Amino acid sequence: MVRVWADGPPWFSCAEVVAKLQSASDHAVVRDALRPWRSLVTSDWVRLRDTSAGPVVEPGWCVARLHDSSSRTGWTEIEGEHLPSGGSRRGWDVQAGTRHIDVAGRPQRLGSDSARVSYVITIVPNENGRAMGADRDTTRAVAVLVKENGAWRVGSGTR
Repeated sequence: MVRVWADGPPWFSCAEVVAKLQSASDHAVVRDALRPWRSLVTSDWVRLRDTSAGPVVEPGWCVARLHDSSSRTGWTEIEGEHLPSGGSRRGWDVQAGTRHIDVAGRPQRLGSDSARVSYVITIVPNENGRAMGADRDTTRAVAVLVKENGAWRVGSGTR
């Protein structure tokens, strides 16, 4: 599942959002807020438009609207945290595919009852995941395995 906010960063116009989508030099907080939008805009699944939030002192911001929402499956509408203006953020929880976990090498023994193993998590994307670029996400991690009652389980050392 991927959470995609329909509301962009508060008070960013669509012109500012498009400029930020085309640049890799912005702060992580802005990049992270817009990460799913880049692929969705490129694949033409969403359109961006500026809102009008009310008084001139509160200019609104850019929001994403899903193209052809009736034919898109796996997009569940949600409301979330509060915006600085007081309203709730709107967006979707989207099924993007399934996780695939691969062990990236032989476990290394740490003792008689523990071992360390590296693994890689990738996404096998569905149609939604391909549109969001989820097939490009890879997470590398290390887990500590502990032997208890003859069986191995992941211990608390997962990173």
